[in-house]
Amino acid sequence: MNASVAASETVIKSADALQRALALRPLLRERAPECEAARQLTEPVVKALSEAGMFRLWLPERYGGLETGARTLVEVVAALAEGDGSAAWVTSHITVGIWLAAQFPEPARSALLAGPEARITGVLSPSAQARPVPGGWRVTGRWPYNSGGPLSTHVMLGAMTTDDAGRPVDQALCAIPGDGLAFEDNWHVLGMRGTASATATAADLFLPHDRVVPVRELVGPLDQDAGAPLMPYLLLAQIAPQLGMGRAALAHVLEHAPAKPVLGTHYATQAESVAFQQQVAEAAVRIDTAEALALRVADELDAAAGSGKGPGFGDRARMRALVCRAVVEVVDAVTQLATAHGAGGFADSSPFQRIWRDVNMAARHVNASPAVANETYGKSLLDRPERAARIV
Repeated sequence: MNASVAASETVIKSADALQRALALRPLLRERAPECEAARQLTEPVVKALSEAGMFRLWLPERYGGLETGARTLVEVVAALAEGDGSAAWVTSHITVGIWLAAQFPEPARSALLAGPEARITGVLSPSAQARPVPGGWRVTGRWPYNSGGPLSTHVMLGAMTTDDAGRPVDQALCAIPGDGLAFEDNWHVLGMRGTASATATAADLFLPHDRVVPVRELVGPLDQDAGAPLMPYLLLAQIAPQLGMGRAALAHVLEHAPAKPVLGTHYATQAESVAFQQQVAEAAVRIDTAEALALRVADELDAAAGSGKGPGFGDRARMRALVCRAVVEVVDAVTQLATAHGAGGFADSSPFQRIWRDVNMAARHVNASPAVANETYGKSLLDRPERAARIV
């Protein structure tokens, strides 16, 4: 198959995936309250996402996946988030988990990705110890917070390998079957409640040799000018739900504006108010700005993947700063929309309050910190040797 034919097929697959995601929005919107109450995606939502292929966006074709790119992830997950941010968040993190599994050597890779129902989540921080034993490793640890963990066929969890004397050796990823973990019921939070981001735990769990692999062998050095763009992919998985939730917030406010009064003014409705018009316009521009930044990063990643040469440290540092800026733009837009829309948006019966909570909760993820991103990018621009972020 030549490159032009392959590119055309990818475009068709991506467009089809986007249409399926758009078709899921009414169901996700309807089921969002019950997912939030259950603190996990309910069976009808999981079934609908699975049947529509939403968990197979980055699954290689040889395993029955769509094998699409970074732009498709952003567009599809953002569309899902217009229905429910939690469903979109879990979908995007499964997508990255499957990408990580695809970096494992054979035969572990085929075992992890086998079957159409492969759903892989993870926590990369080395929150566990893997000690060598005959035939493999014994792993013990706690990993907060594993979004979508209870849905996972396998979970990618970070650990520090040790030698026989217990001395740390290397940071690794452990591919653990989902049914081999316990999940603490500790995801009681303000927003993104439906993500089931509980703490995964393992106690002296045995894993064979090929299920514990040094991170540097999978994606290269985490903070150097080499390797696969792990952090940019993770960041896209986090900004995509934010974009969709921003759009949903804007749509809700615009829908109610023609009938919602502006008390204390001479305007009969919000739609007639010049101040309101300016507020929603600025919020809309912020959301569009965030989307433009995210898609720029996605397109650069797709181009790099096509060339076979990953982005260098400076480019990855810039990508991190751009995506974190996009998160700030969405949060500011939703905050502005909340002010424009009024207190009624915070009624329990209003979907706006859930969007507001979810957007703000997601923005507090450690990877989304604009301070760390800007410091990392600033050091890169100034050619400073120090490192701020552990993963770039």
